[in-house]
Amino acid sequence: MKNTGRQLEIDIAKGFAIICMVLVHTIEYFYNGSSSAANAVVEFLGSPFAAPVFMFALGVGVNYTKNSSPEHYIKRGCQMFVLSYVYNFFVYAAPYLSIYFKTGDFEYFEAAVIEFSNVDILQFAALAFFTFAIVKKFNWNKAVIIGYAAAVSLIGQYLTNTVELPEGGLSYVLGLFWGSSEISFFPYCSWIAFPLIGYIFGKELINTENKAGLYASIAKVSIPVYFAMMANAAYAGIDFGQLTGEYQVSYYHMGIYGNVCLLAFVFGWLSICYLISMFISEGIMAYFIKLSRNITKIYVVQYILIVYTYVFIAGEESNLFFIEAILAFALVFFLSDKIADIYISLRPAGRKQLARN
Repeated sequence: MKNTGRQLEIDIAKGFAIICMVLVHTIEYFYNGSSSAANAVVEFLGSPFAAPVFMFALGVGVNYTKNSSPEHYIKRGCQMFVLSYVYNFFVYAAPYLSIYFKTGDFEYFEAAVIEFSNVDILQFAALAFFTFAIVKKFNWNKAVIIGYAAAVSLIGQYLTNTVELPEGGLSYVLGLFWGSSEISFFPYCSWIAFPLIGYIFGKELINTENKAGLYASIAKVSIPVYFAMMANAAYAGIDFGQLTGEYQVSYYHMGIYGNVCLLAFVFGWLSICYLISMFISEGIMAYFIKLSRNITKIYVVQYILIVYTYVFIAGEESNLFFIEAILAFALVFFLSDKIADIYISLRPAGRKQLARN
């Protein structure tokens, strides 16, 4: 291994990803949508810059972790899977359950069940860890990994487009694997390509002696491919949530075309982040490193703040104008960042991390 230690371009990309995630979630919950142009810009920032980067970086990180045994990833996957539904209960379902018990309105109980069944990034991360346990156990090479990612994406695309299930229990369970339900936001088949290709890239990154040359070569291919695929999608009417301005179901349930296009975007964006890392100040870089380390904690906290505010204070209404919604985003992000810092500071290992930051 020649290129160990922190990879600053990954930290920049992950830090920007969590900023974009908090932005798009705040806008989706609270903005009244009066400007379609503003909404489209925010949704774009919360699309290719966010989840694809986060999941790609998850795969890169597998190469840099100290413990990468199959048993480790099985354990992490089990923990994450259980915690993801604990999270669903307390963050998404509990507010509606409390209203149900207060009012007796059964619609709120139904809403709680639906919210509990959300297939979000945390459920997907658990399935990704299980996948890496298999990759490690059987020592898959690049060809096998790429073939598996392509096959799974194609299978998920076929099932999403051909199998119709009534909204309910079975569709919610199968939504872990493909887009069988509208609350399946990150089904395995649509998204596993990102961490798997990230894992392959991470192997190249950790062994490279010439990062500048690596990223220059990547940029020459990935950026033209991304724009060519976007232009072709616009011409041919290929919908994977990048051109309609809605960025919803077709984005979350993308097929192999969307995977390839957004992977090209991620590669190009990382190349740009590498260039940025060469000029960014130490103070700003330190902040992005902190965001990168705390990305999961910030993600969890921001949704607690957003959902509870939306249900109990806003009365499930999106009434803010754009400037007001941006101010709400700034407040949510500031609080999420600070609460994550406080949580880490309460742990012995966290105090050392904050000192490093």
